[in-house]
Amino acid sequence: MQPAVPLLSAGFAVGALIGVAAVAGYLAMTEPQPPASSDDDRVAATVAAPPIPNALGVTAVTDPASDAPPAESGVSASDAATSRAVQSLETQVTDLRVRLASVEQALNRVLSASAATARAIDETRPPAPRTAEERRGALVAAGVEPGLAEDLVLKEAQRSLERLSLRDQAIREGWVGNAQYREELARINADARSLREEIGDDTYDRYLYATGADNRVKVDSVIPGSAAEIAGLQAGDLIESYADERLFDFSELRSKTTEGEYGEQVPVQVRRAGRVIETWVPRGPLGVTLNSARVGPAP
Repeated sequence: MQPAVPLLSAGFAVGALIGVAAVAGYLAMTEPQPPASSDDDRVAATVAAPPIPNALGVTAVTDPASDAPPAESGVSASDAATSRAVQSLETQVTDLRVRLASVEQALNRVLSASAATARAIDETRPPAPRTAEERRGALVAAGVEPGLAEDLVLKEAQRSLERLSLRDQAIREGWVGNAQYREELARINADARSLREEIGDDTYDRYLYATGADNRVKVDSVIPGSAAEIAGLQAGDLIESYADERLFDFSELRSKTTEGEYGEQVPVQVRRAGRVIETWVPRGPLGVTLNSARVGPAP
């Protein structure tokens, strides 16, 4: 028979262990639990926690709540993606700058060529006379007698001075632009004849050309279905006369189309590719866009 004391001691030890376990379990259930931590909290805790050696004596820092590998060189995946996007945008901007520079160079070449062409055209056009002496010389070169040329220049200068004096007086006395001013201006111009009337159409044509002025009305375009298209006018035609009256400026043509009886047939003479063509149009809007040109007078 076994002694009773050892059995009692063993039973007491087992009971004590069971009691300790029960108390520990109760305390674990009743003790307040900390709130669930977020991913950022776990990462921060992992980084801040000191390394703990494992059973083999190897220390390691791991995040038990995440299977993702630790970030390399302190750069996250989102930062790397942002960096790649920025680099792509910089490359595109550089490419656009190169293309823009190429376009600017091409545009500069075109503008330079246009400017050179304009200068070449202007070099063939003599400058307009600016002094009385140059005006007299241009008139004589156009075929005007020297004595008549001198007289025309002096008359024009005299009328210009009279108009200036009239305007100055009217401004000082406060009646510029009213009926009195218009009457005085009409008196000055009453006996004045235009240069064209003084020297005639042919000489006036030569004078315009010699002084570098435009002397022809040019058709830029013709509106489909217009009177001009029906009459056969084409872009590039030079309209030399309308209703048997010479034309040297497109404002003269516009004025002529509003004269006379609307719709009456009037002759129109145009020059096309060196040939003179005559056609008829009804008086009124032609349906064309006009410009001016400088063309040498016919011999």
